[in-house]
Amino acid sequence: MKNKVKNKISESLELPKEIILNIPSIKILGNDELQIENHKGIVEYSTDVVRLRSSIGIIKIEGENFIIKEINPELVVLTGKIKNLEFIRF
Repeated sequence: MKNKVKNKISESLELPKEIILNIPSIKILGNDELQIENHKGIVEYSTDVVRLRSSIGIIKIEGENFIIKEINPELVVLTGKIKNLEFIRF
């Protein structure tokens, strides 16, 4: 119910849903860069698997040669060869 109200507010004010609903926004550039906004922290990091916490669950990225190019409280930028993206709901 609460998300429905927030969704309607977002639509009527023409504000981005990811900001109002606090959900992740994911941008993939080719298969070698991934940008995730509104994350809640890193759960696991290795050169072939990265798992991030988000408001909708765990975001799991699989691939090769991962490097965290940038990280701050709002954004994670990951480079490397991306092979798979999976959402694990709570």
